[in-house]
Amino acid sequence: MLPSQYYNIIDAIVYLIAAIIPAYFILKSRNSINNNDNHLRKLTIILIGFILLQVLYHVIGTFGFRLLAKGFLEPLSMAALLLFGIMYLLSTLKTKKQQQQQEFKT
Repeated sequence: MLPSQYYNIIDAIVYLIAAIIPAYFILKSRNSINNNDNHLRKLTIILIGFILLQVLYHVIGTFGFRLLAKGFLEPLSMAALLLFGIMYLLSTLKTKKQQQQQEFKT
C-alpha cells in the first residue's frame, strides 16, 4: 500500500467516528417528548449524509478509483454541504421571523 492510501483509510475511519455523534443525537431526540423540532433533525440528517459521502469518497480513493472519487463523489459531497448551509440559513431566518412575530404580539 502507498502512504496516500493509508491516509485515505485513516481519514475514512475518522469521518466514520465523526458520524456517530449526530447519529446518536438523532436516535436520542427521536424519543423525546417535545418532537416539534423537525428543522434540527433535517439538518442533522443532511450533516450525516455529508459525512458518509466523505467516508465513501476516501474508501473509493483508497481502492484507486480516483476518477469516481474526484469526479463524482467530491462534487456530490460539496452539494450536500451546500444544501446543509442553505437549510441552516433558512431555518435561522424562519426562527428569527417567528421570534419577531411573537415579540410584536406581546
